[in-house]
Amino acid sequence: MKVLRPGLAAALGFTAAALFFVGLIFRFAVYSRLYIGPNDPYGISDVIELILGVLLLLVLAVSVVAAFALAMQGSPENRKASKWLALTCAVLILLLQPLHHLAARFSL
Repeated sequence: MKVLRPGLAAALGFTAAALFFVGLIFRFAVYSRLYIGPNDPYGISDVIELILGVLLLLVLAVSVVAAFALAMQGSPENRKASKWLALTCAVLILLLQPLHHLAARFSL
């Protein structure tokens, strides 16, 4: 059974993009509405945001490793999927910080 197929690259790319957008939507629409106790340094919203961020970083790390592994295999389909996955990861990494700050700035 071959695990490293172009379908894996698509699944990892879409999972990373979905986590990225869920994190942005959470920061924009939900973060400020969750309770933070008096004199507490952080609340449940910070914990949820941390979990979403760690999951995104984990998926991106697995995606980068999978992209390198796909690039090492000889099939042209695998190389194309590897390039697509690497580009998706790079775009998400570059957009994460500026869009996160915009979502926090214009939160509901």
